[in-house]
Amino acid sequence: MIFWNRFMSWIPAIILLGIFIFIYSIYFVYNIRSNFNGLNLETVILHILILMFIISLFRAMVIEPGTIKQELIDQTWIQWEQYQQQEKEKEKERITECRQRRSQRSVKTFKTENDEDRSVVNMDADENLEDYFNMKKDDNKQGREKRFCKKCCIPKPLRTHHCSQCRCCWQRMDHHCQWINNCVAKDNYKIFISMIFYASCLLVWVSISQYRVFLNVIETDVSDFILFIIVLHYYFVLLIAVLITGFFIFHLYLISQNKTTLEQLEDKPDRQNYNQGVWQNFKTIMGPNILLWFLPVQ
Repeated sequence: MIFWNRFMSWIPAIILLGIFIFIYSIYFVYNIRSNFNGLNLETVILHILILMFIISLFRAMVIEPGTIKQELIDQTWIQWEQYQQQEKEKEKERITECRQRRSQRSVKTFKTENDEDRSVVNMDADENLEDYFNMKKDDNKQGREKRFCKKCCIPKPLRTHHCSQCRCCWQRMDHHCQWINNCVAKDNYKIFISMIFYASCLLVWVSISQYRVFLNVIETDVSDFILFIIVLHYYFVLLIAVLITGFFIFHLYLISQNKTTLEQLEDKPDRQNYNQGVWQNFKTIMGPNILLWFLPVQ
C-alpha cells in the first residue's frame, strides 16, 4: 500500500516528462530537423535552455524544501517559553488592572439645586472592560496554538507550515507542487523559480518558431494525421506558454512582496509583513548576485 501511494504520487511528474518529450519530439522533427543546415547559434541556445530546465527540474524534485534544523527548534522552544512567560505576566497585569478599575468605578458627578454633589456609578464600564480582556485572552491563546505543530510535535518557527502530503513542516513553505512531487519551500524555492523561468522561455520560443510550421501545414496539402498533430501541438504549446508565463509573473510579484503563495491566499490585515523593499526582497530570496538569480544553483 505504501509503495502504491508513492507510485501514484509520481504520476504527475511522469505526465510532465511525457509532455516535455511530446513537445520536443514534434518540434525537433518538423522544425529543427527539417530546417537543419548545420549547427547554429539558435540551436545551441535552445538546447542550453533545455539543459538548464532539466537540471532545475530534477534539483527541485530531490532537494529537501526547507528542513527545520535542531538548532532552530531549540531556539524556537526558548522563544516559546519566553513568550508564554511574558503572556502570563501580561495576564497578571491585566487582572490587576481590571480589579483596580472595578474598585475605582467611573463616576458621573453633577450638582443639584442645593449645590450638593451627586454621583452616579457607571455599571457598564466593568462589563465592557471584562469583555475586552476576555477577547484579548482568547486571541493570545489562539496565537499560541498556531505556533505549535501537533503532528510534528515541534514549535513552528515563523513562516513554517505543515504539509499534509509530505507529512512534515517546512520553513517558508510556498506550496506543494504535484508536478515535481515535492514541496516548494525555503531551500528549493530559487531552483523552482529557475525551473519555471526556463520553462516559460522554452514555451514562448517554441510558440513563436513553430508558428511558421503551423501556417505551412495549414496552407499545404498534408495528411490528416500530420495536420492533427501539428495543430494539436501548436495550440497545446501556446496554452501552456500562457499559463506558465503567467505563473512565473505571479511568483515574481510574490518575490517583490516577500510573500509565499500560502501567505498571499491567507492574506489578513493583522498578518506580519516581511516586505523590505523590492530590491532587498529579491536579494533575500534569489541571492545577492544578480547574475546567479536564474541559474539552478543555491
